[in-house]
This record gives sequence, C-alpha cells and structure tokens, in this order.
Amino acid sequence: MKTIEPLEQEFKRLPENFEKMKDAVLSKEGLVKMMAKHALYEIEPFYFEHWNEYMEEGEVLVVFSEDDFNPKTDDLYTHWVDVGDRKIHFRRWHIGKTTYYDTVFEYHDDYVKSATVFFSSEEIKPIKLAYMEYKNGMPYHYIEAVEGGTVHKEYRVEDQELAGYFMYSGSKDVDYKEDVKFEYDPNGSGLNRIVLIDPKNDTERLISQRPKKGQNMEDVLAQLEENLVEEITQQIQEKVRIEEEKVYCVLLQHCVQGPFPPAVAIGLESEYDEECLLGAADLRYFSEDGTLPLDLYTPEIEEAEVFVRQKRDMMKLSEEEYEAWEEELKAFYLRVCKRIFHMNFSKSFTKTDHFIVYANDIDAWNAEEYIAEMRAYTAEKG
Repeated sequence: MKTIEPLEQEFKRLPENFEKMKDAVLSKEGLVKMMAKHALYEIEPFYFEHWNEYMEEGEVLVVFSEDDFNPKTDDLYTHWVDVGDRKIHFRRWHIGKTTYYDTVFEYHDDYVKSATVFFSSEEIKPIKLAYMEYKNGMPYHYIEAVEGGTVHKEYRVEDQELAGYFMYSGSKDVDYKEDVKFEYDPNGSGLNRIVLIDPKNDTERLISQRPKKGQNMEDVLAQLEENLVEEITQQIQEKVRIEEEKVYCVLLQHCVQGPFPPAVAIGLESEYDEECLLGAADLRYFSEDGTLPLDLYTPEIEEAEVFVRQKRDMMKLSEEEYEAWEEELKAFYLRVCKRIFHMNFSKSFTKTDHFIVYANDIDAWNAEEYIAEMRAYTAEKG
C-alpha cells in the first residue's frame, strides 16, 4: 500500500520527472488524439459525481468540429487514447497558448497512477499525484498528494459493488475525517446519491444526487421557497423562546455561490443600529454558532441545494449570467422574507414596532437594499 511520506516526496519531484513520464506513455503504439469539452476520466471512483457532475441525456462532450465547441463557454482538452483498450493515457487541458495542465495516466496490474503538472511561461508547478490501488479487481485504497497535503480513502465493497469509503487526511490514526456511502438507483441506472455520514451524531449530509427526470430550476426554486418558509417558521415557533427583550429582526444570510440554505439570525432591540447594521454572525442568536437551534438541512432542502449547484456552477457563468443569478436570488429571498414577516411568532418572542424580516447576500453585502424593499412592502401593507 502506498504511504504518505514517499508520496509527498514523489509529488515534490514531479516537475523534474514529468517529461520522462510523459514520453513513456506517449511512446505507446496505437494512441490517437481526441478533442473534448470535458476531462472525461479520473482514476478516483465517482470523481465527477463528487463534484456534482452528471451527464445529461444526449449530451455530447467530444469535439468533432468547430461547431461542437464554443471558446467563450467551453473548456478544451486533448486526450491521447488507446483505441484498443479505450483508456486515456495522456491529457492536456488548454488554458492558453502556452498555459496548460498536463496529466499522465499509468496503468498497472494492481494500481493506476495519475500525475498532473501545470505549465506556463512563468512556472512549472506540481498539482496532483494520485494512486488508485485494487484488490480482487475492486478499488481498495486511493491516496493523493496536492500542495495542501494528502488525502487517502479506504473503500468498502458489498456484493461486488462499491458501498462507500472512509476518508482520512494526514495520518489515518490521528486525523479521521469522513465516512461516505454510495447509494445506487434500484432500477440499475448507476450511482444515485453520495452521502456524508457525521460520526458524531450519525446524521447524513447529501453531497451529490443524480437529477430527477424532468427536474427544472423553476419548479425546484418554487418548492424550495415553500420549504424554507415552512421550516424557518415552524422551527422558530417550536424551538425559540426569547424573553430578555424584544426582537427587531429575523435575518437570512446567504451568498451567491452557496445560497441555500441560508444562515438565520435573530436581532434583539438592543442590537439595532440603523447607522451600522450588524451581520448575522454578530447577533446574539445565530444558527451557525449554536445559539439559535435551527437546522435547515432537511432532505427536501438538501436535494434542492444540490440541484441548484448542478445548474448554477459559478465558475462557468458569464458576467451577465452571474448578475442575472444575483437578481434571481434577490427576488427569491424577498418573497421568502415577505411571507415570513406575516407569521405569528408570539410564543417565541415579542416584536418591536419596527420589526423586519430581511436578507443579506454577503458577497454583495446588500442588506440595506433588502431593508429598503421590505420597509416599502410593510408600509404598503400597513
């Protein structure tokens, strides 16, 4: 089994050894070059699904002609593929004319190795070195080194199917990190979900899920609005009892890159300052530090959050698309705030005369815009 220290040493030497590795794999007979808009393959099982990538039905990733590629929106890769075993042996991700990421894949009887190095006119930099080891033909041990450290995974197999893995960072005897399980479609369509299990309280967090057939953003956001209004309202009504002073706000804080579910804070009358609005983390009651006992990670909200991440990859949005998404989120949270404003929280706290429900996008820090919209709304409603 590959261990951490030799891996780290090999990783550091990648820039000086990479050309030799590259020449060795490219000397293989029968390799053909293929252009694509996607990396297509990594040695780690379900790598792309971990990043919430699922291929849509009928989606074409191979580039056959200029009509198949949009340089403004698409990534471009060149793959050197063995037409006999259909394996990728070398890959280049083109960033610019003299800037690219090169990856070598080596195939052995009981393990597969990959090494990625970044090249530009200014530098050559190691990115990742990884080994996937097999036992009885099934993935057994995965280990990788990157600049930030090492990670390794020990896979579980049940009925000749990958059931999940235990993931460690650094020494597995000290830094236990994650327990992850794979869930498959009962109809045989492959992987359906990847779930993280929290060993402290045996709760689950959804990492990734295959989109449901016919699922679309409009319907998902409409249902998510219902779920958020219901959960925030009910959980405040059932779990929150504030008696020391009146409450002036319920604040929903989010960001464009991770908008759901929001962090929730409740502001006390003594914390109100019209000239200097406090952020959610500065208020006495805040869901992210345990002072406000709200948990919005319900299965329904998690599934919606995963779907939104699939369809709104911030790294792939143009400037215009990003701004449009910001506006869509603002409209969404305004609707949620308006509905929560009318809810009865009399058993949980007493409202001030200027009580308000508002949101804040911490990327734009637009709390004042939300407050202005909500003040206009409450004035209109009397």
